[in-house]
Amino acid sequence: MARQPTFFIPHGGGPCFFMDWNPPDEWDRHRQFLKDLPGTLPERPRALLVISGHWKEPAFTMQTNPAPPLLFDYGGFPPHTYELTWPAPGDPALAERVHDLIRAAGLPAAKDAERGFDHG
Repeated sequence: MARQPTFFIPHGGGPCFFMDWNPPDEWDRHRQFLKDLPGTLPERPRALLVISGHWKEPAFTMQTNPAPPLLFDYGGFPPHTYELTWPAPGDPALAERVHDLIRAAGLPAAKDAERGFDHG
C-alpha cells in the first residue's frame, strides 16, 4: 500500500452542509474540496485515523466501538441536523494497534467503546 498523505480537514460550523445559509453558497467551496479529496489520493485507504479536537481526555483515547454512532456536541440547530447518520464501521483491531503504538512510544493511551464519532 502506498503511503497516504496527512490532511487537516475542518468540518465547518456544526451541521453546516445540511442547512440553508445566507449567502446560499457559503459552504460550497469547502463542500467541493471534500468531494474532490478522494481523487487526490494515490489509492483508496483501508482505514482513516481521525484525531478529533472535540474529544478532550487526559490520555490519547481510541474509539473501539465496531459500530459507533454520531456524537452531536452542538445545540440550537434545526431538528433534522440531529438525525444525521454515518454508518461507517469502527475497527477495534486497528484501534488496539494504534493504542499499543502510542503506549510503546511512552505516551498515555486509553480505549473507549462507548463514545461515538465526532459529528464532523
